[in-house]
Amino acid sequence: GCEDEKSVDSCESDCGINIYSELPLNPDGNYQLEWNESLVQTYSHLYVETNCGLHTRVQWDSDYMYQIGPDEWTSLVNPSSMTDEDGNGTIVYGIWEEFIGLTITFYGGYTDQCDNHFIDSVKVKIVDSL
Repeated sequence: GCEDEKSVDSCESDCGINIYSELPLNPDGNYQLEWNESLVQTYSHLYVETNCGLHTRVQWDSDYMYQIGPDEWTSLVNPSSMTDEDGNGTIVYGIWEEFIGLTITFYGGYTDQCDNHFIDSVKVKIVDSL
């Protein structure tokens, strides 16, 4: 009993989370994704740094979904990804034409070996400037 509690209390973690994109920033400080009219869906990547080392599973979500059927919705972002041996990872998301003009928030998070929860988010504005 006591030894188990002591080991949990002494658990230390240097983990963290930082999500970013290589898209340009707009004046509001949000990333900006240009809609590609030649495709049905425009894709991009988000990147995550966890500083947590080997193979951390990151869960992803967004504040918008896309309706693909009468009672069927799909997320704009893949639900999870794994980091590499350095704690870095990437995820793909896709946007449909209906999202032009909206600013979408993407969330990523995980729980480390000490049961600490880490969450970060980025905002991506969908534009069609052509």
